[in-house]
Formats: sequence, C-alpha cells, structure tokens
Amino acid sequence: MPGNDPVLNTAPVLPETSGAHLQLRSITKRFAEFTAVQELDLLIEPGTFFALLGPSGCGKSTTLRMIAGLEAPSSGQILIGGADVTALPSHKRPVNTVFQSYALFPHLSVLENVAFGLKRTKDPQAMAKAQAGLEMVQLQQLASRKPAQLSGGQQQRVALARALVNRPRVLLLDEPLGALDMKLRRQMQFELKTIQTEVGLTFIHVTHDQEEAMTMADVVAVMNEGRIEQLGGPRELYELPRTAFVANFLGKSNLMRGQVRGKQDAVLEVDVDGHRVLLPADRAVQHSGQVVVGVRPEKISIARAASGAGFNEFSGIVVDVSFTGTTTEYLVDVPGVGRLGTFTQNRGQQPAAVGDTVFLSWDTEYSFGLAGDERMDAGVQS
Repeated sequence: MPGNDPVLNTAPVLPETSGAHLQLRSITKRFAEFTAVQELDLLIEPGTFFALLGPSGCGKSTTLRMIAGLEAPSSGQILIGGADVTALPSHKRPVNTVFQSYALFPHLSVLENVAFGLKRTKDPQAMAKAQAGLEMVQLQQLASRKPAQLSGGQQQRVALARALVNRPRVLLLDEPLGALDMKLRRQMQFELKTIQTEVGLTFIHVTHDQEEAMTMADVVAVMNEGRIEQLGGPRELYELPRTAFVANFLGKSNLMRGQVRGKQDAVLEVDVDGHRVLLPADRAVQHSGQVVVGVRPEKISIARAASGAGFNEFSGIVVDVSFTGTTTEYLVDVPGVGRLGTFTQNRGQQPAAVGDTVFLSWDTEYSFGLAGDERMDAGVQS
C-alpha cells in the first residue's frame, strides 16, 4: 500500500526547470598564503548526481561554497546553464544548499520552515508548495511539529524539502548526512538518490565518506590538495585507480614497486623483488621502467599450498587475522615486498591462522599499474 512504503517514491512538487549544466573554468581560491583550490576545471552534465570526495582540507567544501556564491574565486569562471554566475551573489544564483547542520528555525513549525524561502519571495502559493514539499519527503503528517521534536533523519528531510521547493537548478549538499548514525545514513543515502532521480536536478554532494559517494553518485571526483586526482563512475574509480592516492583513499589496495621486464600479447611482465607479476597494458599508466603494481585485497586468494601458476603469487607469514562478520581480513608479511592484505568471505572456513605460511595469488585481469614515482602510502587514512 502506498502509505506503508518507507521509500520516497512520489514527487508532487517537481521543479519547473530541469537540472542545469555546471561548468568550472580554471577556478582557483587563495586564502593569504594558502591555495585551497588550484586551476580546477570541471564539467557536470544536467541531472547528474555528482560527488566531490576527499579528505578534510582537500578543497571540496571551498569548491562547493564558490558554486553557491558563498565564496568568491580568486580567478576563473563559474557557469550554470551556460550563464556566467561568477559575479552574482548567492541569492541570485539558481542554486540551493543543504548543510550538515540543517539550519532549521527552532521557533517555526516544520511547514513554516519549508515555506520560509517562498514567503520571502512573496510567493502566493508558499504554503501549498511547502505542503507538497513535505509530501515529497513523506513528512506531511509532521507539518505542525517544531524541529526539536524531530529525529536527525527527519530534520534532514525537512532541510531537503525546503531547498527543493525553491526550485533550484542545482542542489548543493555539504556533508548532509554527517550528523546521522550509520543505519540512518544508509537509509538516507538511498532516499536522497531516489529523490534526485525523480526530480531530475543536478545534485553536487560534498563528502569525505567513500561509501557514501560510491553508493549515491553517478560521477565521483576524488580531490586532493585542491586538485582533482581522478574523475569517473564509482566502479571505474575503484576497479581502475590511476594514482596511489585514489587507490588508497577508495577502499584498500596492495601496492608493490617493480620493474617492467617485457610485454607480450598486451600484457606487461613486471619483476617485483624476483616475483613475476603480470599486468594488462591497458590497465597501466606507464609501460616501461619502474612501476607500481596494485591489486585490491578481495581479488586475492589465500591458500596453504602454491598454485603452480608461476606468476602473480607470493608466499608469506600470516601476521594478523581480523574477523569482521561477513569477511575475514588476513595480513601477510611477504619477504622483500612488505605486508599484503586479503579479504575472504566467511563461509564457515578458516584458511589460515597467525603464524601460518600461506600463498597469495590473483588473476592477471585484476592487476592495475601506477607510475613508478608514486608514493605508495599516498591517500592512506590514519
């Protein structure tokens, strides 16, 4: 029955305008001696759920604030729907922002909070549109309550409804789920994506949470030190990182430095401390000299005996076993290479214990190659 479905699956107050094309041209932002964003070029297609992902201080929130008009760029241009808005104040831009704090007025009812912006523009249908906005986020039954009477997730929905009823062409989300607990965050991730799909707006979501970005976004830009390290779909970034920072920041990676010894049938042969490692050439950023070979932990198999394949295999001693419920993570000390990790899905087996000698192996198609001068600890989160 419609009334019992917890998913936000209706959209009675669709924006009159669709999502806008957003373009940043050589955007730079300096604060005294510090450059927060450096020569940033970005093109976001209309109706895209776009995530700016990166650690604290990487420039993602500053970028969002410049799009919103809350910060002025030191140089560069911002275009929304083809129009240059660089010099426009925030209230004249076709954007709205939802912050982590929600910024609801405690003395106003939920309905009045949603209608606030519409009333300021003297919209004669302010209350009707606000009511429709609450229906969109399924909070119409709480219209008369005050924000203090709502849960964190409900307050987040009110803030979202308030932003959407103003009919922006771009909706900016600045760590909007940061104050919620894990279970509610996951629920709201799904619901935010559902709303974005239904209303067709361009959403730009700033977050430091990799899972959040990967779950919701169509396109993810990984930022580091004011620049975009890599941009693409979530699966593309995870399966084929192009820098050590992306490889380590998005999940975990095993990285090994080696020397290219040859190429045959579009496959590079790399010597990693005497071990033969095969790497598809189209998954490597360089094809000669020193390279960094990577493989994700879940792609590695762990066994007590050698496979006999003669490539992509290392032997070592298990130094740590971490049971997480659905998987077990093994940390293996490989002489000359370092410590490699592998995840094994729990099916009742226990392939190894601390102190055991084991063999790690993986299929060639899972190898990826990075530049040889990469810092292998770049992007590792402490």
